Amino acid sequence: MRATHRTLSCLITGVTLATAVTACLPAHLAAGTDRAGSTESRGPVPMPPLRDVGLDPARTVLRELDIDEITTVPVDGHLFVLNRRNWVVVRQAPRPGEAVAADREVTLYVRKTAEAEARFCFDGDC
Repeated sequence: MRATHRTLSCLITGVTLATAVTACLPAHLAAGTDRAGSTESRGPVPMPPLRDVGLDPARTVLRELDIDEITTVPVDGHLFVLNRRNWVVVRQAPRPGEAVAADREVTLYVRKTAEAEARFCFDGDC
């Protein structure tokens, strides 16, 4: 019961914070429109080449293209990505140059950098 209560409490806190942040945004941003009042998103854009790019900058590039559905998949035996600055894109789907709509999921296959592996051995794999 305690875990359920904690989860529910976190959910309520998250919804409250999201509402407070939206209330502080300018009206056109809170409504999801641009200053001209348009709610439609851009059409499909070509997928940029992201191989050998750090995960953090790669996600920034995709967000600038209004692509928000980004999945990261470690390919080097790790279970999850903890610090995006320590990972590099090794493969991507869709491929570079393919047309990508804003609502399409993009998958970035990543590996941990050698520097991060040598510096930090919390996960016991170095």
